[in-house]
Amino acid sequence: MRARAAILATILAFGAASAASAGPLYTAYNVWFESPLKVYSTNYQKGNILPAGSEVKDVKRSKDKLEFTDPKPNMKFTFEFVSKHHPGLTGDQWIDRLLTAKDFAALSTGLTAAEIKAIRAGEVKAGMSKKAVLLAAGYPPEVATASTQLDIWKYWRDRFRNYLVYFSNGKVTKSEQ
Repeated sequence: MRARAAILATILAFGAASAASAGPLYTAYNVWFESPLKVYSTNYQKGNILPAGSEVKDVKRSKDKLEFTDPKPNMKFTFEFVSKHHPGLTGDQWIDRLLTAKDFAALSTGLTAAEIKAIRAGEVKAGMSKKAVLLAAGYPPEVATASTQLDIWKYWRDRFRNYLVYFSNGKVTKSEQ
């Protein structure tokens, strides 16, 4: 039992050390927030946008919480992982999906100028690829969209209103955004 605990502690310490020393970290998609001190993993599309590819510093993570600073406006963000909105996903998996080593130029490689313009505006438009929609709107909550392999994704504007995005052959055919 002690050996297992020691191995787990080593793995956790290595993971934390490697994440801290891996170089710059960025947001992997647009994140909406009303208050930077309480942002939900559901990514309600209301308020201000923390853009995809924003560099983050001072990252602190725990099981259900993520904190970091966006150095450009020198703003501290605190995220809460809402597990009931992400069945089958752990807080760590959600954090690993939100943060990336890729800046916006790397994230948007291969996208059209129109897609990049829509992403920067936080918009989902007909003709966008699934990759572009993920950058623009983030991942739809798994409680409403079990997989991004599906052709209909459900996003939430707030706790009571949502909208659908329809795909055909990997491109948006209609967005109710």
